[in-house]
Amino acid sequence: MSKRHDTDKAIRNLMKWLEQPEFQELHATVIEEHMAPVCKHLGISQEELTEEIIENGLDGMLFGIMFEDFISSPFLADNRTVVDDYLKRRGWRESVSGRRYLQKLSQSTLSLYEIVEINPGQHCDVRDVIRGGDTVRVFEKMGTQNLVKWDRLAARILNSNGKHIFSGGMLPFRQEAAQSLLRVIDNTRKEYRKAIDKLKDKQIKDLSSINHEEDILQDSCYVFTSTWLIHTLDGLHQAQPEMQNFDGEAIEFTETRFPCLDEQVEPIIDRLDSTIEWERDTSDALLWNWFPPQQQSNEKTGNTKKGMSIGTLDADQHQISGMLELCPGVLKLTTNSRERAQRGKDVLESLLDGLIGPPLSTIQTPEQALSEREAERDNGDGMNAMDDIDPEVAAKMVKDYLDQHYRNCLDETIPMLGDKTPRQCASSKRDQAEVIEWLKHLENNEHRRVASQGGKPYDSRWMWEELNLEKYRH
Repeated sequence: MSKRHDTDKAIRNLMKWLEQPEFQELHATVIEEHMAPVCKHLGISQEELTEEIIENGLDGMLFGIMFEDFISSPFLADNRTVVDDYLKRRGWRESVSGRRYLQKLSQSTLSLYEIVEINPGQHCDVRDVIRGGDTVRVFEKMGTQNLVKWDRLAARILNSNGKHIFSGGMLPFRQEAAQSLLRVIDNTRKEYRKAIDKLKDKQIKDLSSINHEEDILQDSCYVFTSTWLIHTLDGLHQAQPEMQNFDGEAIEFTETRFPCLDEQVEPIIDRLDSTIEWERDTSDALLWNWFPPQQQSNEKTGNTKKGMSIGTLDADQHQISGMLELCPGVLKLTTNSRERAQRGKDVLESLLDGLIGPPLSTIQTPEQALSEREAERDNGDGMNAMDDIDPEVAAKMVKDYLDQHYRNCLDETIPMLGDKTPRQCASSKRDQAEVIEWLKHLENNEHRRVASQGGKPYDSRWMWEELNLEKYRH
Protein backbone atom coordinates (compact mmCIF):
# COMPACT_ATOMS: atom_id res chain seq x y z
CA MET A 1 0.00 0.00 0.00
CA SER A 2 1.13 3.58 -0.68
CA LYS A 3 2.06 5.97 2.08
CA ARG A 4 -0.75 8.28 0.92
CA HIS A 5 -3.21 5.44 1.45
CA ASP A 6 -1.78 4.86 4.93
CA THR A 7 -2.10 8.51 5.94
CA ASP A 8 -5.65 8.80 4.59
CA LYS A 9 -6.60 5.65 6.48
CA ALA A 10 -5.02 6.99 9.68
CA ILE A 11 -7.00 10.25 9.40
CA ARG A 12 -10.25 8.34 8.85
CA ASN A 13 -9.58 6.11 11.86
CA LEU A 14 -8.73 9.13 14.00
CA MET A 15 -11.95 10.91 13.00
CA LYS A 16 -13.91 7.79 13.88
CA TRP A 17 -12.20 7.65 17.29
CA LEU A 18 -13.04 11.30 17.93
CA GLU A 19 -16.78 10.68 17.55
CA GLN A 20 -16.84 9.90 21.28
CA PRO A 21 -18.97 12.46 23.21
CA GLU A 22 -16.10 13.91 25.27
CA PHE A 23 -14.08 14.61 22.12
CA GLN A 24 -17.09 15.99 20.27
CA GLU A 25 -17.54 18.56 23.02
CA LEU A 26 -13.90 19.63 22.71
CA HIS A 27 -14.21 19.83 18.93
CA ALA A 28 -17.35 21.97 19.23
CA THR A 29 -15.47 24.32 21.56
CA VAL A 30 -12.72 24.78 18.98
CA ILE A 31 -15.21 25.47 16.19
CA GLU A 32 -17.00 28.01 18.36
CA GLU A 33 -13.69 29.78 19.07
CA HIS A 34 -13.00 30.06 15.34
CA MET A 35 -16.48 31.27 14.43
CA ALA A 36 -17.30 33.60 17.34
CA PRO A 37 -15.36 36.65 15.99
CA VAL A 38 -17.06 36.26 12.61
CA CYS A 39 -20.51 35.92 14.17
CA LYS A 40 -19.88 39.09 16.15
CA HIS A 41 -18.63 40.94 13.07
CA LEU A 42 -21.64 39.95 10.96
CA GLY A 43 -24.18 40.03 13.79
CA ILE A 44 -25.45 36.50 13.15
CA SER A 45 -25.63 33.22 15.06
CA GLN A 46 -23.19 30.33 14.67
CA GLU A 47 -25.92 28.28 13.00
CA GLU A 48 -26.54 31.06 10.47
CA LEU A 49 -22.82 31.41 9.82
CA THR A 50 -22.43 27.67 9.32
CA GLU A 51 -25.26 27.73 6.80
CA GLU A 52 -23.66 30.61 4.91
CA ILE A 53 -20.26 28.89 4.89
CA ILE A 54 -21.80 25.77 3.37
CA GLU A 55 -23.91 27.73 0.86
CA ASN A 56 -20.79 29.49 -0.43
CA GLY A 57 -18.77 26.28 -0.64
CA LEU A 58 -16.25 27.37 2.00
CA ASP A 59 -16.77 24.47 4.41
CA GLY A 60 -14.17 22.12 2.94
CA MET A 61 -11.28 24.55 3.42
CA LEU A 62 -12.40 26.03 6.73
CA PHE A 63 -13.41 22.94 8.64
CA GLY A 64 -10.18 21.21 7.62
CA ILE A 65 -8.18 24.02 9.26
CA MET A 66 -10.39 23.88 12.34
CA PHE A 67 -10.04 20.11 12.62
CA GLU A 68 -6.24 20.33 12.45
CA ASP A 69 -6.30 22.99 15.16
CA PHE A 70 -8.41 20.67 17.30
CA ILE A 71 -6.13 17.63 16.98
CA SER A 72 -2.92 19.66 17.49
CA SER A 73 -4.06 21.50 20.65
CA PRO A 74 -2.92 20.09 24.04
CA PHE A 75 -6.36 19.73 25.62
CA LEU A 76 -5.63 16.63 27.66
CA ALA A 77 -3.62 16.11 30.85
CA ASP A 78 0.17 16.51 30.67
CA ASN A 79 -0.20 18.72 27.57
CA ARG A 80 -1.27 15.77 25.46
CA THR A 81 -3.30 16.08 22.28
CA VAL A 82 -6.18 13.88 21.16
CA VAL A 83 -3.74 12.35 18.67
CA ASP A 84 -1.47 11.32 21.53
CA ASP A 85 -4.46 9.68 23.20
CA TYR A 86 -5.50 7.89 20.02
CA LEU A 87 -2.01 6.57 19.25
CA LYS A 88 -1.64 5.32 22.82
CA ARG A 89 -4.93 3.40 22.68
CA ARG A 90 -5.30 2.51 19.01
CA GLY A 91 -1.92 3.21 17.43
CA TRP A 92 -1.29 -0.48 16.89
CA ARG A 93 -3.92 -0.39 14.14
CA GLU A 94 -1.92 2.02 12.00
CA SER A 95 1.08 1.49 9.75
CA VAL A 96 4.41 3.09 10.65
CA SER A 97 3.88 5.85 8.06
CA GLY A 98 0.32 6.43 9.30
CA ARG A 99 1.45 6.83 12.92
CA ARG A 100 4.29 9.15 11.93
CA TYR A 101 1.96 11.33 9.88
CA LEU A 102 -0.47 11.74 12.78
CA GLN A 103 2.41 12.56 15.14
CA LYS A 104 3.82 15.17 12.74
CA LEU A 105 0.37 16.69 12.25
CA SER A 106 -0.31 16.94 15.99
CA GLN A 107 3.05 18.69 16.49
CA SER A 108 2.64 21.12 13.57
CA THR A 109 1.86 24.82 13.68
CA LEU A 110 -0.30 26.84 11.32
CA SER A 111 1.50 29.79 9.73
CA LEU A 112 1.27 32.15 6.76
CA TYR A 113 3.48 31.29 3.79
CA GLU A 114 4.42 33.25 0.70
CA ILE A 115 4.98 31.54 -2.65
CA VAL A 116 8.45 32.53 -3.86
CA GLU A 117 8.72 30.16 -6.83
CA ILE A 118 6.37 27.51 -8.16
CA ASN A 119 6.34 24.51 -10.46
CA PRO A 120 2.59 23.82 -10.84
CA GLY A 121 1.63 20.24 -10.16
CA GLN A 122 5.04 19.47 -8.65
CA HIS A 123 6.31 21.72 -5.87
CA CYS A 124 6.63 25.28 -4.64
CA ASP A 125 9.24 27.25 -2.70
CA VAL A 126 7.71 29.10 0.24
CA ARG A 127 8.82 31.55 2.89
CA ASP A 128 7.25 31.80 6.34
CA VAL A 129 5.95 35.38 6.49
CA ILE A 130 5.47 35.31 10.28
CA ARG A 131 8.46 33.38 11.60
CA GLY A 132 10.91 34.20 8.81
CA GLY A 133 13.74 31.80 8.06
CA ASP A 134 14.98 30.18 4.87
CA THR A 135 12.89 29.31 1.86
CA VAL A 136 11.48 25.77 2.00
CA ARG A 137 10.57 23.55 -0.95
CA VAL A 138 7.21 21.88 -0.45
CA PHE A 139 6.18 18.97 -2.66
CA GLU A 140 2.51 19.21 -3.54
CA LYS A 141 0.62 18.21 -6.69
CA MET A 142 -2.99 19.32 -6.39
CA GLY A 143 -2.44 22.34 -4.18
CA THR A 144 0.11 23.98 -6.49
CA GLN A 145 -2.01 23.85 -9.63
CA ASN A 146 -3.90 27.03 -8.77
CA LEU A 147 -1.09 28.96 -7.06
CA VAL A 148 1.05 31.71 -8.59
CA LYS A 149 4.11 33.63 -7.43
CA TRP A 150 3.61 35.84 -4.35
CA ASP A 151 0.35 34.15 -3.38
CA ARG A 152 -0.02 33.78 0.37
CA LEU A 153 -1.67 30.88 2.11
CA ALA A 154 -2.22 29.63 5.63
CA ALA A 155 -1.00 26.06 5.94
CA ARG A 156 0.91 23.53 8.02
CA ILE A 157 4.16 22.12 6.64
CA LEU A 158 5.15 18.60 7.68
CA ASN A 159 8.48 16.84 7.22
CA SER A 160 7.74 13.47 5.66
CA ASN A 161 10.76 11.23 5.09
CA GLY A 162 13.03 14.19 4.42
CA LYS A 163 10.54 15.98 2.17
CA HIS A 164 8.30 18.86 3.14
CA ILE A 165 4.60 18.50 2.37
CA PHE A 166 1.45 20.46 3.16
CA SER A 167 -1.12 18.97 5.48
CA GLY A 168 -4.71 18.83 4.24
CA GLY A 169 -5.92 22.27 5.36
CA MET A 170 -4.95 25.36 3.35
CA LEU A 171 -6.47 28.84 3.08
CA PRO A 172 -5.47 31.27 0.29
CA PHE A 173 -5.07 34.80 1.65
CA ARG A 174 -5.59 37.85 -0.54
CA GLN A 175 -3.31 40.78 0.17
CA GLU A 176 -5.73 42.79 2.31
CA ALA A 177 -6.65 39.76 4.42
CA ALA A 178 -2.97 38.85 4.85
CA GLN A 179 -2.13 42.36 6.04
CA SER A 180 -4.99 42.25 8.55
CA LEU A 181 -3.76 38.91 9.87
CA LEU A 182 -0.18 40.15 10.23
CA ARG A 183 -1.34 43.21 12.16
CA VAL A 184 -3.24 41.03 14.63
CA ILE A 185 -0.28 38.67 15.08
CA ASP A 186 2.05 41.63 15.60
CA ASN A 187 -0.26 43.10 18.25
CA THR A 188 -0.41 39.70 19.96
CA ARG A 189 3.40 39.62 20.08
CA LYS A 190 3.46 43.05 21.71
CA GLU A 191 0.91 42.03 24.33
CA TYR A 192 2.88 38.85 24.98
CA ARG A 193 6.07 40.85 25.56
CA LYS A 194 4.29 43.25 27.89
CA ALA A 195 3.03 40.32 29.96
CA ILE A 196 6.56 38.87 30.17
CA ASP A 197 8.00 42.24 31.20
CA LYS A 198 5.71 42.24 34.23
CA LEU A 199 7.00 38.90 35.48
CA LYS A 200 9.67 38.48 38.11
CA ASP A 201 13.23 37.42 37.20
CA LYS A 202 12.70 33.79 38.25
CA GLN A 203 9.52 33.52 36.24
CA ILE A 204 11.26 35.01 33.20
CA LYS A 205 14.08 32.50 33.59
CA ASP A 206 11.53 29.68 33.70
CA LEU A 207 10.05 30.96 30.44
CA SER A 208 13.39 31.40 28.66
CA SER A 209 13.34 27.90 27.21
CA ILE A 210 9.85 28.27 25.74
CA ASN A 211 9.39 29.00 22.03
CA HIS A 212 7.11 32.01 22.35
CA GLU A 213 6.56 32.36 18.61
CA GLU A 214 5.22 28.81 18.42
CA ASP A 215 2.97 29.46 21.42
CA ILE A 216 1.59 32.62 19.83
CA LEU A 217 0.83 30.82 16.58
CA GLN A 218 -0.68 27.83 18.39
CA ASP A 219 -3.01 30.15 20.29
CA SER A 220 -3.80 32.24 17.20
CA CYS A 221 -5.11 29.57 14.87
CA TYR A 222 -8.64 30.96 15.16
CA VAL A 223 -7.30 34.36 14.06
CA PHE A 224 -6.32 32.87 10.69
CA THR A 225 -9.76 31.42 10.00
CA SER A 226 -11.79 34.33 11.37
CA THR A 227 -9.72 36.92 9.48
CA TRP A 228 -9.95 34.93 6.26
CA LEU A 229 -13.67 34.32 6.66
CA ILE A 230 -14.50 37.93 7.52
CA HIS A 231 -12.68 39.23 4.44
CA THR A 232 -14.15 36.52 2.22
CA LEU A 233 -17.75 37.02 3.34
CA ASP A 234 -17.44 40.81 3.32
CA GLY A 235 -16.32 40.51 -0.29
CA LEU A 236 -19.30 38.29 -1.12
CA HIS A 237 -21.73 40.62 0.67
CA GLN A 238 -20.29 43.77 -0.85
CA ALA A 239 -22.69 45.13 -3.42
CA GLN A 240 -21.21 45.57 -6.83
CA PRO A 241 -20.91 49.28 -7.70
CA GLU A 242 -23.82 50.40 -9.85
CA MET A 243 -22.56 51.18 -13.32
CA GLN A 244 -23.90 54.48 -14.59
CA ASN A 245 -23.17 56.99 -17.30
CA PHE A 246 -22.07 60.58 -16.78
CA ASP A 247 -25.72 61.61 -16.45
CA GLY A 248 -26.16 59.31 -13.45
CA GLU A 249 -28.32 56.82 -15.38
CA ALA A 250 -28.00 53.04 -15.14
CA ILE A 251 -25.86 51.57 -17.91
CA GLU A 252 -27.91 49.71 -20.52
CA PHE A 253 -26.74 49.34 -24.10
CA THR A 254 -29.44 50.47 -26.51
CA GLU A 255 -29.81 50.51 -30.26
CA THR A 256 -32.67 52.45 -31.83
CA ARG A 257 -33.38 51.93 -35.55
CA PHE A 258 -35.31 54.41 -37.68
CA PRO A 259 -36.30 53.11 -41.13
CA CYS A 260 -35.66 55.49 -44.02
CA LEU A 261 -35.88 55.51 -47.81
CA ASP A 262 -32.91 55.89 -50.15
CA GLU A 263 -34.26 59.18 -51.51
CA GLN A 264 -34.27 60.60 -47.96
CA VAL A 265 -30.55 60.02 -47.37
CA GLU A 266 -29.33 63.41 -48.65
CA PRO A 267 -31.96 65.44 -46.73
CA ILE A 268 -31.14 63.48 -43.56
CA ILE A 269 -27.42 64.22 -43.98
CA ASP A 270 -28.10 67.91 -44.61
CA ARG A 271 -30.24 68.30 -41.50
CA LEU A 272 -27.80 66.45 -39.25
CA ASP A 273 -24.85 68.46 -40.57
CA SER A 274 -26.74 71.71 -40.04
CA THR A 275 -27.06 71.33 -36.26
CA ILE A 276 -24.24 71.60 -33.72
CA GLU A 277 -25.88 68.87 -31.62
CA TRP A 278 -24.76 66.23 -34.14
CA GLU A 279 -21.11 66.36 -35.14
CA ARG A 280 -19.88 64.34 -38.12
CA ASP A 281 -17.17 61.91 -37.06
CA THR A 282 -15.32 62.18 -40.38
CA SER A 283 -16.25 63.99 -43.56
CA ASP A 284 -16.43 60.81 -45.65
CA ALA A 285 -18.32 58.61 -43.18
CA LEU A 286 -22.00 58.71 -42.31
CA LEU A 287 -21.32 58.72 -38.57
CA TRP A 288 -22.24 61.42 -36.08
CA ASN A 289 -21.43 61.94 -32.40
CA TRP A 290 -24.24 63.32 -30.28
CA PHE A 291 -23.44 66.31 -28.08
CA PRO A 292 -26.70 67.42 -26.41
CA PRO A 293 -27.12 71.00 -25.18
CA GLN A 294 -25.07 71.69 -22.06
CA GLN A 295 -28.12 71.90 -19.80
CA GLN A 296 -28.75 68.19 -20.29
CA SER A 297 -25.27 67.29 -19.13
CA ASN A 298 -24.58 65.98 -15.66
CA GLU A 299 -22.08 68.83 -15.34
CA LYS A 300 -25.11 71.11 -14.96
CA THR A 301 -27.64 68.87 -13.26
CA GLY A 302 -25.19 67.23 -10.84
CA ASN A 303 -27.29 64.08 -10.72
CA THR A 304 -24.52 61.50 -10.55
CA LYS A 305 -25.38 58.76 -8.05
CA LYS A 306 -22.92 56.76 -6.02
CA GLY A 307 -21.38 54.13 -8.27
CA MET A 308 -19.03 53.55 -11.17
CA SER A 309 -19.39 56.21 -13.89
CA ILE A 310 -18.75 55.02 -17.43
CA GLY A 311 -18.94 56.97 -20.66
CA THR A 312 -17.31 58.02 -23.90
CA LEU A 313 -15.25 61.16 -24.40
CA ASP A 314 -13.99 62.73 -27.59
CA ALA A 315 -10.41 63.89 -28.16
CA ASP A 316 -11.18 67.15 -26.32
CA GLN A 317 -12.65 65.28 -23.32
CA HIS A 318 -16.24 66.27 -24.17
CA GLN A 319 -18.93 63.78 -23.22
CA ILE A 320 -20.51 61.90 -26.12
CA SER A 321 -24.12 60.97 -25.39
CA GLY A 322 -24.63 58.68 -28.35
CA MET A 323 -23.52 57.69 -31.83
CA LEU A 324 -25.58 57.82 -35.01
CA GLU A 325 -24.91 55.80 -38.14
CA LEU A 326 -26.73 56.12 -41.44
CA CYS A 327 -26.86 52.75 -43.19
CA PRO A 328 -28.81 51.62 -46.26
CA GLY A 329 -32.47 51.77 -45.29
CA VAL A 330 -31.91 52.51 -41.61
CA LEU A 331 -30.61 55.20 -39.25
CA LYS A 332 -29.10 53.63 -36.09
CA LEU A 333 -28.71 55.45 -32.77
CA THR A 334 -26.66 53.75 -30.03
CA THR A 335 -26.56 54.99 -26.44
CA ASN A 336 -25.65 53.60 -23.01
CA SER A 337 -28.94 54.22 -21.16
CA ARG A 338 -32.70 53.99 -21.72
CA GLU A 339 -33.07 57.66 -20.83
CA ARG A 340 -30.53 58.77 -23.43
CA ALA A 341 -32.19 56.54 -26.01
CA GLN A 342 -35.53 58.23 -25.33
CA ARG A 343 -34.02 61.73 -25.44
CA GLY A 344 -32.18 60.90 -28.66
CA LYS A 345 -35.35 59.47 -30.19
CA ASP A 346 -37.28 62.65 -29.34
CA VAL A 347 -34.53 64.85 -30.79
CA LEU A 348 -34.26 62.88 -34.03
CA GLU A 349 -38.02 62.58 -34.57
CA SER A 350 -38.25 66.36 -34.30
CA LEU A 351 -35.16 67.14 -36.37
CA LEU A 352 -35.89 64.57 -39.09
CA ASP A 353 -39.67 64.84 -39.12
CA GLY A 354 -41.00 63.37 -42.34
CA LEU A 355 -37.68 61.73 -43.25
CA ILE A 356 -37.66 58.71 -40.92
CA GLY A 357 -40.20 56.12 -39.85
CA PRO A 358 -41.27 54.82 -36.39
CA PRO A 359 -38.29 53.64 -34.32
CA LEU A 360 -37.63 50.17 -32.91
CA SER A 361 -35.30 49.85 -29.89
CA THR A 362 -33.36 46.96 -28.36
CA ILE A 363 -31.88 47.06 -24.85
CA GLN A 364 -29.10 44.95 -23.35
CA THR A 365 -27.79 45.02 -19.78
CA PRO A 366 -24.02 44.83 -19.11
CA GLU A 367 -24.50 41.31 -17.75
CA GLN A 368 -26.30 40.22 -20.92
CA ALA A 369 -23.61 41.79 -23.09
CA LEU A 370 -20.89 40.02 -21.12
CA SER A 371 -22.65 36.66 -21.37
CA GLU A 372 -23.08 37.10 -25.11
CA ARG A 373 -19.43 38.01 -25.52
CA GLU A 374 -18.33 34.97 -23.50
CA ALA A 375 -20.59 32.71 -25.56
CA GLU A 376 -19.07 34.07 -28.78
CA ARG A 377 -15.60 33.51 -27.42
CA ASP A 378 -16.40 29.95 -26.36
CA ASN A 379 -17.77 29.24 -29.83
CA GLY A 380 -14.72 30.75 -31.48
CA ASP A 381 -16.81 33.53 -33.04
CA GLY A 382 -15.60 36.41 -30.87
CA MET A 383 -13.52 39.13 -32.46
CA ASN A 384 -10.45 40.50 -30.77
CA ALA A 385 -9.15 44.00 -31.31
CA MET A 386 -5.73 42.56 -32.09
CA ASP A 387 -6.83 39.56 -34.16
CA ASP A 388 -5.47 41.14 -37.34
CA ILE A 389 -2.17 42.20 -35.76
CA ASP A 390 0.93 40.04 -35.85
CA PRO A 391 1.26 38.42 -32.38
CA GLU A 392 4.84 39.67 -31.99
CA VAL A 393 3.79 43.20 -32.90
CA ALA A 394 0.84 43.02 -30.50
CA ALA A 395 3.07 41.75 -27.68
CA LYS A 396 5.55 44.56 -28.28
CA MET A 397 2.75 47.14 -28.26
CA VAL A 398 1.51 45.87 -24.91
CA LYS A 399 5.03 45.72 -23.45
CA ASP A 400 5.87 49.24 -24.62
CA TYR A 401 2.67 50.55 -23.08
CA LEU A 402 3.29 48.81 -19.75
CA ASP A 403 6.93 49.92 -19.71
CA GLN A 404 5.87 53.54 -20.04
CA HIS A 405 2.98 53.16 -17.61
CA TYR A 406 5.10 51.64 -14.83
CA ARG A 407 8.00 54.01 -15.47
CA ASN A 408 5.60 56.86 -14.83
CA CYS A 409 4.22 55.04 -11.76
CA LEU A 410 7.64 55.04 -10.08
CA ASP A 411 7.42 58.82 -9.75
CA GLU A 412 3.71 59.09 -9.01
CA THR A 413 2.05 58.99 -5.60
CA ILE A 414 0.37 55.63 -4.88
CA PRO A 415 -2.52 55.36 -2.35
CA MET A 416 -1.28 51.91 -1.29
CA LEU A 417 2.03 53.57 -0.35
CA GLY A 418 0.44 56.26 1.78
CA ASP A 419 0.39 58.69 -1.17
CA LYS A 420 4.16 58.46 -1.57
CA THR A 421 6.00 57.55 -4.75
CA PRO A 422 7.70 54.16 -5.11
CA ARG A 423 11.07 55.92 -5.38
CA GLN A 424 10.47 57.78 -2.13
CA CYS A 425 9.56 54.57 -0.32
CA ALA A 426 12.50 52.64 -1.77
CA SER A 427 14.95 55.25 -0.50
CA SER A 428 13.54 55.11 3.04
CA LYS A 429 14.32 52.15 5.30
CA ARG A 430 11.06 52.75 7.12
CA ASP A 431 8.98 52.54 3.92
CA GLN A 432 10.91 49.92 1.96
CA ALA A 433 8.67 47.09 3.13
CA GLU A 434 5.65 48.94 1.73
CA VAL A 435 7.07 49.34 -1.77
CA ILE A 436 8.29 45.72 -1.78
CA GLU A 437 4.73 44.67 -0.93
CA TRP A 438 3.46 46.88 -3.76
CA LEU A 439 5.84 45.30 -6.28
CA LYS A 440 4.81 41.82 -5.17
CA HIS A 441 1.17 42.84 -5.50
CA LEU A 442 1.74 43.95 -9.11
CA GLU A 443 3.55 40.74 -10.01
CA ASN A 444 0.96 38.58 -8.26
CA ASN A 445 -1.88 40.24 -10.18
CA GLU A 446 0.01 39.76 -13.45
CA HIS A 447 0.62 36.07 -12.76
CA ARG A 448 -3.06 35.67 -11.83
CA ARG A 449 -4.07 37.32 -15.12
CA VAL A 450 -1.83 34.98 -17.12
CA ALA A 451 -3.16 31.97 -15.22
CA SER A 452 -6.71 32.81 -16.31
CA GLN A 453 -6.07 34.27 -19.79
CA GLY A 454 -2.86 32.61 -20.95
CA GLY A 455 0.21 34.25 -22.45
CA LYS A 456 3.42 35.36 -20.78
CA PRO A 457 3.55 37.55 -17.67
CA TYR A 458 4.98 41.04 -17.95
CA ASP A 459 8.60 41.02 -16.77
CA SER A 460 8.78 43.64 -14.02
CA ARG A 461 12.29 42.71 -12.90
CA TRP A 462 13.56 46.06 -14.16
CA MET A 463 11.37 47.88 -11.60
CA TRP A 464 13.06 46.06 -8.72
CA GLU A 465 16.45 46.94 -10.19
CA GLU A 466 15.44 50.56 -10.79
CA LEU A 467 14.49 50.87 -7.11
CA ASN A 468 17.59 48.96 -5.91
CA LEU A 469 15.39 46.26 -4.39
CA GLU A 470 16.42 43.31 -6.56
CA LYS A 471 17.77 41.35 -3.57
CA TYR A 472 14.27 41.24 -2.05
CA ARG A 473 12.72 39.61 -5.12
CA HIS A 474 13.90 36.08 -4.30
